[in-house]
Amino acid sequence: FLKEKRCGKVKGRGCANGGKQRLWKTKEETSSPTISTEALFLMCLMIAQERRYVVTCDVPGAFMQANIDELVHLKLEGEIAELLIKRDPSYKKFVTHERGKTVIYTELEKALYGTLQAAALFWKDLTKYLVEELGFKVNPHNLCVANKTINDKQCTIGWHVDDLMISHADKDVVEDIVRKLQEKYGKESPLTVNRGSIHEYLGMTIDFSTEGKVMFKMNDYIQNTIDETPEELMKGGMSTPAANHLFEINPEAEKLEEVKAESYHHLVAKLLYLAKRSRPDILLAVSFMCTRVQAPDVDDWKKLGRCMRYLEDTKALYLTLEAD
Repeated sequence: FLKEKRCGKVKGRGCANGGKQRLWKTKEETSSPTISTEALFLMCLMIAQERRYVVTCDVPGAFMQANIDELVHLKLEGEIAELLIKRDPSYKKFVTHERGKTVIYTELEKALYGTLQAAALFWKDLTKYLVEELGFKVNPHNLCVANKTINDKQCTIGWHVDDLMISHADKDVVEDIVRKLQEKYGKESPLTVNRGSIHEYLGMTIDFSTEGKVMFKMNDYIQNTIDETPEELMKGGMSTPAANHLFEINPEAEKLEEVKAESYHHLVAKLLYLAKRSRPDILLAVSFMCTRVQAPDVDDWKKLGRCMRYLEDTKALYLTLEAD
């Protein structure tokens, strides 16, 4: 239940087992839109180019702000049921015992984290509020970007589930929207709001401190990936992520043993996530390595090592965007 966040805070969370809902819920009913990486980059590029004031904020317990849309029963058992009774003794009258365990059967009123439709229900609730109450218009190409012209300047809100980025040329406009969001979604616990030129957002550090430019950094993620890489792959430096024989495959090459093959697959997946965000310079090498994860050989292992050593030598290289 415990996870350490990038900022150092420890977060605790449990979730419902929504897998059982798959028997009657379709993917269309349960999938929620999220902001695309490209839309986020374009939004940040506009913020930098127009010198906008920007705020990122996180809605606390977001899913619990939306009502569930069907009859769902939730079984609480063991420790979680006992904790609930400790928190609110009135639940004692609903207790039963099964196989020596404390059990409470409940009916959900809210879109509990873990239920399949929770994210979609919160997206609908937030979208409705932005459009009907605040007068924003959703971008037809990305359903998690909304715009409104305020004081002859564009105000943009982009969001990924419960993480929002709000920008406008005028600081007061942004702070007024934050205040309205606090009134709507901060009743139980206030929104976490970050101001300034550097923001931790969607696993990246987004840096607007150089005027007219935006930098995307993932230092912690890169270091974590390097730390997970076997030492044998990290000997020597590299100035490029791949050599000119990247696409050459030797059918006679020895296949990797199971443990190494799993490590290869794991590290390539992590590199793909990185390449699609802040390090497109490794994307060609990683794209090829992705085609080899089913049965990697010793040559693929060396190609992974080269890419990892290149990353080690270029940790301070950031994706920087600017426009005129």
